[in-house]
Amino acid sequence: MRRFAMCAMLTGLLGCPPGTGMPGGGGGSAGGEASLSSQCASPDFGAGAAAMKVSAFLGATARFTNAAADLQGSLFNICRQMGESLGMSSGELSGDVRGVCNAVSSRMRDEMQAVRAQATVSIVMTPPRCEVRAEAYAGCAASCEVDVDPGEVSMECDGGYVHGQCSAQCQGECSVTVSGQCTGECQGTCQGGCTGTCQGTCEGTCSATGADGQCNGRCDGTCHGTCSAGCQGSCQGECWVSGQASCQGSCRGGCSVEYQEPRCTGTYRAPSVSADCQASCDARVQAEASCEPGRAEISFSGGVDEAQAERLRRAFRNFAELGVIRVKLNRLVESGRALVQTARNMRGMREAGLQAVSCVTEAIAVIPNAAASMSVSVEVSVSVSASVG
Repeated sequence: MRRFAMCAMLTGLLGCPPGTGMPGGGGGSAGGEASLSSQCASPDFGAGAAAMKVSAFLGATARFTNAAADLQGSLFNICRQMGESLGMSSGELSGDVRGVCNAVSSRMRDEMQAVRAQATVSIVMTPPRCEVRAEAYAGCAASCEVDVDPGEVSMECDGGYVHGQCSAQCQGECSVTVSGQCTGECQGTCQGGCTGTCQGTCEGTCSATGADGQCNGRCDGTCHGTCSAGCQGSCQGECWVSGQASCQGSCRGGCSVEYQEPRCTGTYRAPSVSADCQASCDARVQAEASCEPGRAEISFSGGVDEAQAERLRRAFRNFAELGVIRVKLNRLVESGRALVQTARNMRGMREAGLQAVSCVTEAIAVIPNAAASMSVSVEVSVSVSASVG
């Protein structure tokens, strides 16, 4: 149904290629080509306003479609690795990404139910941290807009925070890698209780949980993820503290000089850039986002069969990378919606030349395939993630 809904949206704007809009079916690229030809993937149609916008759009489309294929390939490999760890045969692990991942999800669910009947299962999972680079966005904006200077692009970080190296006074909070006390925000593992908000996994009692089942409140125990304040024991990971005279790590919340290599953990927005360039640049930088995997560990206590427990441990090692894939997919799905509207606007850019028009037509054909492929990946990644209960 997700593929059908996505393609229904695309049909009104672009028209879906045959085979991409039907529910069920295969789990690969959903039929047809899902990437741009080499002459359209890195174009340069000149310095005119229309030519620059088309070039930026096509560059973003190339990265968006390649990222969709890469993520589905990574997801397919993870599912196969999990299946092999669970002792599944090559026949059970043959087919497309939907078939293989659904088979693995079903086996994982059965194994987890069996082991829970005889032992206590503890799962620790923390989300990955993904970032996009300010200079990458600024460079894209300058290549898309005629009158934009990359050094003067004003950007806002939505849904996250900006951080970077501060060579002078850090006016906000400074990140220090610690393995001890933390008087600020602990990102990693906070032992001994978190009196602030624990976002992640709480080994103990959590005062409130989010829709995803993760802790989102006070943790009386060990918090794996982010403890906003009041880490009563020791912090293993990053500790963000304020009032540092000099910051040897990363600074967020303000620096007395410009940040060096600033990064945003959310989504960049540049109010001075047109909507079309905003969409192209967001899709491009999100496709190139760098992510640090979170933590994924599983343990058992009680009368568990050790061979079965070891199979589950090996399979569960893939969940940290699976978390990265899910975050990247969610970011790209959001970027893809805006890229669809930009593709529609690019149809009228005939002043960019015949080759540009031809490449835009090609992009209009491949974006629905990439979006359908991404919808399949989202669907099966959710299923595999949920298989551990």
